[in-house]
Amino acid sequence: MHGSGYTRDHLRIRAAFHREYAEQDVDFYAWVVDHVPWQGGEHVLDVGCGIGLYVPYYLRHTSHLVGVDISPAMLQTLRESVSFPGALLVARAEALPFPPNTFHVVFANHVLFFVDDVERALTEAHRVLRPGGWFVAATYTEESLAQVYRVHARALHRIGRMPTRARHLRFPLETGAEVVQRVFPSVQKDRLPNAFLFPSVEVAMRYYLSGPVREVVGPPLSPAEREALLAEVRTRIAREIHRHGVWRVSKDAGVILARKEEGVTIKGGDLEDEVGLDRRGL
Repeated sequence: MHGSGYTRDHLRIRAAFHREYAEQDVDFYAWVVDHVPWQGGEHVLDVGCGIGLYVPYYLRHTSHLVGVDISPAMLQTLRESVSFPGALLVARAEALPFPPNTFHVVFANHVLFFVDDVERALTEAHRVLRPGGWFVAATYTEESLAQVYRVHARALHRIGRMPTRARHLRFPLETGAEVVQRVFPSVQKDRLPNAFLFPSVEVAMRYYLSGPVREVVGPPLSPAEREALLAEVRTRIAREIHRHGVWRVSKDAGVILARKEEGVTIKGGDLEDEVGLDRRGL
């Protein structure tokens, strides 16, 4: 879920970068959602819904939505910024507060690399899906943002600090499908190549400050360490832009699509009986 230090503003900034500085003009959110073979009117659960970046795309197919996130602040922002037709609940992916066989589709987009127990979260998604229902997880590839994390790591080493492992490497597209297949027998994945083209040091630094700068082993950076780190990162990015005209950063991503077996029914109620689409979680 979104409990990794990312704020609402960080998510907005990063979403804007994906729109404004992408090499390929592709709507990734639409591309992900369109992998579902929609019939219309499906009951949908968005796990780790955050500020609702995917919600407008779900609403093209159904108005039966439920969102969960561990951050009340994220859910409040979603409630205030989007006309959300269903329940918004504070909950963890590993303990979904719904009866079995509830949803036709469960999304977990850009969230499983934040989850402590991925296999438990997948088991929960499988439990709440109806037989024949679809599980969808958008994630990054192993090489996504590699140039940013390489600059970050080298700059940290220069000031005597160590980077944490890039968070998305806990559940990348390349191996994530194998993890999903431990729970869902029918799994496929699809990849969408793309890249950021950062035209200036200032633009690249704004992206860097929206996330990777905080990924440091040990205590937070002191003011002096942070100043030295940013100066080193700025110098390295400037070198790349001087050499190539822009700084090209891979942001390849993809989707993992799985289906719950037909005829597998777990004892329990359904959404209207036990949750209610008009219930408010805030």
